[in-house]
Amino acid sequence: MADPLLDMLMPHLPKNVAAGLTTSSQAILLTDYLQHIRGLPVSSISSETTQLSASLQAVDRSLTNLAINSRPHLLSTSATLKAFTESFNSLTLNVPSLSQIIPELESNVSQFHPVNDRQASATLLSNVDKVLDILELPSLVLTCVRNGYYAEALDLVGHVRRLAIRYKNATVIEMIQAEVDDALLEMTTILLRLLRENVQLPTAIKVISYLRRLQPFQASPNPTLELQHIYLLSRMIHLKSQLQSLDPLKSIPEKYLKRYIEFFREFVFAAIIGFRSIFPKEHDKESSKVDSSALSTQLAGSKDVSDTSVVDAGEQLLSSFIYHTTMDLKKTVNDMLPMIPDKSSYASLYLQVIYSSQSLARVGGEFWSIMADEKDRKEFAAADETNPWVAALEKQRDLAKKLKSY
Repeated sequence: MADPLLDMLMPHLPKNVAAGLTTSSQAILLTDYLQHIRGLPVSSISSETTQLSASLQAVDRSLTNLAINSRPHLLSTSATLKAFTESFNSLTLNVPSLSQIIPELESNVSQFHPVNDRQASATLLSNVDKVLDILELPSLVLTCVRNGYYAEALDLVGHVRRLAIRYKNATVIEMIQAEVDDALLEMTTILLRLLRENVQLPTAIKVISYLRRLQPFQASPNPTLELQHIYLLSRMIHLKSQLQSLDPLKSIPEKYLKRYIEFFREFVFAAIIGFRSIFPKEHDKESSKVDSSALSTQLAGSKDVSDTSVVDAGEQLLSSFIYHTTMDLKKTVNDMLPMIPDKSSYASLYLQVIYSSQSLARVGGEFWSIMADEKDRKEFAAADETNPWVAALEKQRDLAKKLKSY
């Protein structure tokens, strides 16, 4: 039944509002509102417009706040919807190619036959733990390497090599061995990096023993010589890195030289001791004396080495190491001395060099003959005390005599 009040208001309503009243839900809402109007006092009807405006503004504010607070969710929903649409379109385009693959897949599935042999299945099931252990060997080796358990890693590598020999034609074993070789390459890099750091002698001995067990050195015709070369080269790199840390002191030449000589004596002495401890010679004491004499002859620059004082390849490497480090020391001393204004401090620096030479002489690394020029050696032989080297050496002898007298 039509509402008389609604029929009276219809001609005055906007067209869009009047058109919306055609739906039953809108008509029900309007009818309810008209009933609300009828129940109001006459004095309150005039203020209804103000209340409606206030309600409209409140609704607008709520919608604005909702839009602002929900903006990230709306953007995310929009992006997800866009990605879904693109994925759906891509799937639609790939459906024909997928339909072409399905017959081939069905054909392959039809050719697959499960193992019907119960005994073979039982054997496989009973050994599944061993199979998993073998498959986990590469990751286990890599974990040992990265956590410093090098001996355990090498033991696992030996186990993998035995498996490779036993199962030569197994593709899985070949893949496992390839992954283990990659882990060994990382281990080699780590060990070589350790030798270039401030490593202690026990650790250096272990590192060389680990390197000796690696495949590149096991296949080498002379692994000891290669390891000796790597050790000395690594210690030289470490020495240079330590000496470079003294560069800020170059503005104070005297202090720089003292620290330089101190570093030189400490690190070269440790390198020689480490070399002789890691690569001990299997000779008697007499042959050791001969080799030490030959080493001193080489350091002195003499080419006249008799047949009874033959130096092996390792000693040649060691003498070359001492020679090159000493030449760096000599160049530094010659370059920095002219920058020291107080000439009286020369004697203490020369004395410090002589102390260092005599300290290294205890391990066969005496280098005074390299530091002194030909002129210095002649004046030393003539005991010319005007020569700074001679004066420093005489001072050292006087101090040694005074110490013995106490």
